[in-house]
Amino acid sequence: MGDVIGLIRVMPSEVIDDNKIDKMINDIKSIVKPPAKLGKIEVKDIAFGLRGLNVTVLIPDGAGGLDPIVEKISEIDNVESVEVTDVGRI
Repeated sequence: MGDVIGLIRVMPSEVIDDNKIDKMINDIKSIVKPPAKLGKIEVKDIAFGLRGLNVTVLIPDGAGGLDPIVEKISEIDNVESVEVTDVGRI
């Protein structure tokens, strides 16, 4: 078995300031726990001040997939939607 790498796009419910973005990032860091590994978190400008997060996660193939992580991220304050945009094997 190998590892699965996934790109998760996290969209906030509204235009939020830097402090709320930082809190979302810290909350995501606390959610992704072993055996999953957090790659990088990128803040992406969308439009008109709206920013989203691209979160890269590496998880062992037999560890249950990305769904549990996506569900927990969707429960974070100010999160409107969470979507797995890309998945691949390493």
